[in-house]
Amino acid sequence: MNKIKISSLWCGDISQSVIINLIKNLSKKKIEFVHPKNCDILFFGPYESSTKRKVLNKFKKKIGKLANFFPNLDFYSFNRKIKPLRILYSQENVNFSDIYYDYSITSRFNIYDQTHLRFPLWKELIDWSHLDIKRDLNPFILRFDNFFSIKELISPQGDAFLKKERKICIFSSHLNEPRKSIINFFSKNFKVDGYGQYFDKNIKHHNQSSYSKKNILKNYAFNLCPENSLYPGYYTEKVPEAFLSKTLAITWADPNIKYDFNEKSIINLLDYSKDDYQEITSLLEDDKFLQKFTNEPLLLQKPNLDNEIRFVEKILNNL
Repeated sequence: MNKIKISSLWCGDISQSVIINLIKNLSKKKIEFVHPKNCDILFFGPYESSTKRKVLNKFKKKIGKLANFFPNLDFYSFNRKIKPLRILYSQENVNFSDIYYDYSITSRFNIYDQTHLRFPLWKELIDWSHLDIKRDLNPFILRFDNFFSIKELISPQGDAFLKKERKICIFSSHLNEPRKSIINFFSKNFKVDGYGQYFDKNIKHHNQSSYSKKNILKNYAFNLCPENSLYPGYYTEKVPEAFLSKTLAITWADPNIKYDFNEKSIINLLDYSKDDYQEITSLLEDDKFLQKFTNEPLLLQKPNLDNEIRFVEKILNNL
């Protein structure tokens, strides 16, 4: 086999992802993207919720373990020439307990399975060009303008945010709770500007907005960047984008975020929820409190792709 045929369903454009690059580099083979019925490796993700899928999932639950004998049920194709390796690829906080797969790549902690790799979204967006992972700026990256610099992530925040006007921005496509309450509360004490699909109905999709998040963030002292939900390991691009824009990140995330990011470099609203954020509102006006963030890096150690390389080698050995 002098090439590896890859296909994907419901996980966006993965053609330039770190994992695909590692498959190419480690295998030293040509990567060809093909139809799902003809692939060697099939990636699938969380972005499909059609009626057809829902019906199939209900059917699978009814037949229980028998569903494992019909792996193509998830992909609506029964005329495969070969059985591909099936890789769940999701950096969203969703469950896939009813779907069969050979390997999984998610952001979640505490999955003790040799076929699982934890690979959070923020790590995908790091500049890995020094490891021969070269990518164009895809639509998602264009929202920020560039890949994340390791050098900047492990360097102190600095005091640039202290010199900015004490106002807040938030980027969001929805105001599901607790986002709505968070915005309402902080709006009583600060100027809060909203950007994104929720605030601009002309934006059809958050990956198709015309603005640069980096250019907007640089004008704000604080960035409200709550995660969509709480789950150990579910931390996206939001905090690093604020940090790299010299803006203090005010997130709402699972407490285990401290294992990814230096907890002294960010504000987690979960730590201040007992008094409905009253304490943190006062602290954001306290220069002495804010000064503590200036000497803190976001990452306490230089990130690497050692685990990802071992995981891809395992996949290649099973092709």
